Amino acid sequence: MKIYKALKKDLLIKQIREGFDDHEVYISLRPCIDIVIELLENGPNLSVIYCPPSLFELTSSRVKNALEKVNVRLRPMGGGAGRPKVYDSNDVTEIKKLISVGLSITRISQELDIPRRTIYHLLNKEKAE
Repeated sequence: MKIYKALKKDLLIKQIREGFDDHEVYISLRPCIDIVIELLENGPNLSVIYCPPSLFELTSSRVKNALEKVNVRLRPMGGGAGRPKVYDSNDVTEIKKLISVGLSITRISQELDIPRRTIYHLLNKEKAE
């Protein structure tokens, strides 16, 4: 897979114009019509274009339809932005179980190796939902 990363459209197009033979391409910018045309012209074997999920949602239906007509798929790739979750609902369930048994937050923190402040945060978040 060929990966193109740039902060501006002009720089991305300049990179694309160097040509490529890959079937799959990842671009870091929203696939606008200018970028798609350059990809199609300079990549004769192109079959899939990947972009970040947030930019995939912003891509116009005009671009998506044009790609469908030439049998090139546009797909989102990558996770969401931000820091990944460290603790999940299973941790919250375990914390609640230990609280119901009568353990203090400090003791739960030691048992589960989760900071006390994080335990309070997880419980408040659960209460808010």
